[in-house]
Amino acid sequence: MQISAIPFGTTDMKIRAIAIVALGLAGLSAGAMAADQRPQLKDVSAIRVANYGTPSTVIKDREQVNSIVDELRQLRNKSWRRADTKLSCYATLVLLSGTRPVALFRVRPELVVERPQEKGQSSYSLAVGQVDLPRINTLLTGIPPAKDCK
Repeated sequence: MQISAIPFGTTDMKIRAIAIVALGLAGLSAGAMAADQRPQLKDVSAIRVANYGTPSTVIKDREQVNSIVDELRQLRNKSWRRADTKLSCYATLVLLSGTRPVALFRVRPELVVERPQEKGQSSYSLAVGQVDLPRINTLLTGIPPAKDCK
């Protein structure tokens, strides 16, 4: 009995090997992109807001909620940095759809950090100025000041 061998370097095998590698890389990059995608800011019905270390306030006024969400959408169009930035003395904005959190932002006068809702996802930070957050800054001045922060 004689077995005929197919040479390893045939064109058909090379094409198959390249296709398998390409499919594997496409699957990995799609998984990485899905893990790094930030949730869309849609169907937001309320915003829970509090300065660092103070009780929170829930805003349900549709006009006010929409204006704050629009401001955050405009900020998202800027160039954010993927980084887990440590903050102290910040305000927290939790965007809610019903009772389910949609997104969480930590805000300081000079910086906004978007924290992920799920483990394993990246945080994003953006340097801002007073002109970038007019509605949010107005909102934050109307809630109790942060304890032990200046």
